[in-house]
Amino acid sequence: MRKLSVKPARFKYHSFLFLFLYHINLACADNDSMPGNIAGHQVAFDSSFLNLTADTSVDLSRFSYSAGALPGTYKVNVYVNNQFLGSENIEFKSGLNQEVYPCLSFNLIKSIPFDHNQLPSDFFESEQKGSCFFIQKKLTDTQVKYDSNDQVLHIDVPQLYMSHIPQGMISPSLWDNGIPALLLGYNINGYHSESHGHNFDSLFGNLTAGLNIGGWYFRHNGSYTKTNSNSGRYDSINTYLQRDLAEIKTRLLLGQSNTTGELFDTLPYNGIQFATNDEMLPDSLQGYAPEIRGIANSNARVVVRQGNQVLYETTVSPGEFLINDLYPTGYGGNLEVTIYEADGSEQRFVVPYAVLTQLLRPGSSRYTLTVGELWEDTLSDKPAFSQLTYQRGLTNALTGYVGGQFNPHYYAVQIGTALGTPAGAFSVDITQSRTDLGDLGYNGVDNLLSGKILRGQSYQIRYSKVFSETKSNISLAGYRFSTDSYMSFTTAMQAREILKNGFSSDYLSRAKNRVTLTYGQGLPEGWGQLYMSGTIQNYWHKDGTDEQYQVGYNNTYNRWTWGISASRTLSSESKQQTNYLLSVSMPLGRDYQIHMPQLTSALVHDSNGRTSEQVTISGIVGDESQYSYAGTFANANQGAGFTGTLSGNYRSAISSFSASLSENKDYSSASAGMSGTVIAHSGGVTLTSYTSNTFALVEAKGAEGAKVSSYPGVKIDFNGYALVPYLNPYKMNEVSIDPKEISDNIELMSSTQKVAPYSGAVVKMNYGTKKGIPILINGTYNGHTLPFGANVLDSQDDVVGVVGQGGQVYARVKNEKGNLMVSWGNTLSSKCTIRYQLMPRMSGQSGIQTFNSICE
Repeated sequence: MRKLSVKPARFKYHSFLFLFLYHINLACADNDSMPGNIAGHQVAFDSSFLNLTADTSVDLSRFSYSAGALPGTYKVNVYVNNQFLGSENIEFKSGLNQEVYPCLSFNLIKSIPFDHNQLPSDFFESEQKGSCFFIQKKLTDTQVKYDSNDQVLHIDVPQLYMSHIPQGMISPSLWDNGIPALLLGYNINGYHSESHGHNFDSLFGNLTAGLNIGGWYFRHNGSYTKTNSNSGRYDSINTYLQRDLAEIKTRLLLGQSNTTGELFDTLPYNGIQFATNDEMLPDSLQGYAPEIRGIANSNARVVVRQGNQVLYETTVSPGEFLINDLYPTGYGGNLEVTIYEADGSEQRFVVPYAVLTQLLRPGSSRYTLTVGELWEDTLSDKPAFSQLTYQRGLTNALTGYVGGQFNPHYYAVQIGTALGTPAGAFSVDITQSRTDLGDLGYNGVDNLLSGKILRGQSYQIRYSKVFSETKSNISLAGYRFSTDSYMSFTTAMQAREILKNGFSSDYLSRAKNRVTLTYGQGLPEGWGQLYMSGTIQNYWHKDGTDEQYQVGYNNTYNRWTWGISASRTLSSESKQQTNYLLSVSMPLGRDYQIHMPQLTSALVHDSNGRTSEQVTISGIVGDESQYSYAGTFANANQGAGFTGTLSGNYRSAISSFSASLSENKDYSSASAGMSGTVIAHSGGVTLTSYTSNTFALVEAKGAEGAKVSSYPGVKIDFNGYALVPYLNPYKMNEVSIDPKEISDNIELMSSTQKVAPYSGAVVKMNYGTKKGIPILINGTYNGHTLPFGANVLDSQDDVVGVVGQGGQVYARVKNEKGNLMVSWGNTLSSKCTIRYQLMPRMSGQSGIQTFNSICE
């Protein structure tokens, strides 16, 4: 079977020749004779335009019916009505008059999403397995066109015969569950500080281990923390086995994970869960983790916890910081953020983690079913529970939802509705709970609720609206009231634990009222943006309230960006702090510079009387943006003095490295870290500096050093592999190889492929390579240059090129010497043979060898 292999970035002789002749033909043709579709229309070419000698002619009839393809098998991307169908190996055959046409298989035709009620009754009749399916003869006005430059086959079918496909829909039959692989993602950070003669050392490591076999994905997430005051502790965040059920858009989870938190608060559990997965839907029909903002006064550690589990830890420079890469852990449950300053002081605040209103499209639904044990560190027992939620889009504006949580000593039932109106989107729900406290504890405790059954309600209303006329945005406003007898499942289990230990459950505070608001206001052009947010919550059996407020203003002038903000935190223990921030940033350099440093300055003042000024210069350098740096210089009152901090990051092909140093008259600190992923597969072990959930394993043997995709540092390694991170699951991802760094002795069979992976998969993408030495021959025949457009074949009768202008032959040969046949007709007199012998070369030497030869 013939295959035509052409290295990307080198011209394709057959395509070039076709386009050259085609434009010559158009130059001589009347406008009315211009073909609307090259494939399927005969085009006549006049060989006199090639300036051939009188005794030489070239048969150009093979270019009269096709878009430049020669007979052979090509891997092409197939599009139907501009929608991607898949990558297929298509055989191109030569028919009457030497026209070349794609042979469409029966299986390929069956994969097209036809409306079978509109197809002719004999559409699939009289077709034999293995034969070519001529769809143009079955459906009138259907066109099949091949673009050899982009290796794309277009099939255009009248819309009458097609079923409706949502935009961006990728058929589940095209989803790839990947190859067997072992994965290990790591993020390691070490920290050291010295203050007033005291040393502090810590080591933090976050690990994500996985095993993929078929469509089953095993994952384990854990963190290790060690300081000089303890011997080290490893916490298991979750361990689970996952499988996606594509037919019903559902994910199955077995093991430790979290409930989705769509109707009830997120619960960590150990058990089994079935839940619909919106990721499997196209973008036109469809998680969330909040951004965390704060202000550090020094080179500090920032730790994010949910409950007693550490979700995230990093080192930040002095000034304002932003954490926006938290892995989602559900839709509910507050995040506790702790800033450990280098001088030993701490800052703490809570980031609400809530969900917006749950409107669904009409006819669509979501459900979750969870059965397991509550995995809560504060409980000595692991109480069993089951949870069921269901949401249904009833109309275009109305969604209903119900849910329930069940335990032998507890149940809660929720019913609610979400409504979309011109005035905004609302959701209203009510939850009824029943808690059986049983015969626990003893009667010697005042206000003991032992033996009582508590029934209570929780009412909630939420609202969101974008007012485009006034550029206003209320992204979330909510109010929740819970009666004294209402308990969530976690609170109920904690109450039983308290009673069992002989205390009164009245000592357990429970939420009473909670109000949240996030509001943004755009001002007239050039005047910037206002924003504000706030949260207020009080409790049963606990005095005081927890309050958080923030208000700010941002604007841009020329290349300057500046903002001012104020935030206040008031805890139920009457601890209050107010922070004020003024920040200005600007680029240092010209607009045409590729890597432009950024200058950021900030003035910070808090209610404790502390004021600090900070200036930071940061930037990215390197041909592949592999280096980043930052220098921060700060000065503060109250004896803090001057602080200098330097930090840098280097992203190599195998890992990402970071380091920082900070110095003050009272303390000094340093940190170092590294992160990346290691994947073991059948071809060996491949490393990358990126941490991701879904990877493409690119195989291109011999293409060492070639850049892959658009991520810095992703290159083909010595073993012929590269890892491309951050693939969008269930969506088509295009992965390309740049051949510029490849040795001249290696030729890529293709440079671009597409794949739609399952979430968590490691999909293998094989880019075939051909090894050989490129040669460029200036050939003559009977004293004349070789005929332009003649085929060039090797000893295996494979087409390896076409004679170009000036009789030049470009070919790739495997042997040190051999023969190439040049053919420009069907007779013996229209064929000749070029003998070649390569020149000796030094080890590792590459490049095109050029020489003259006579074709005999």
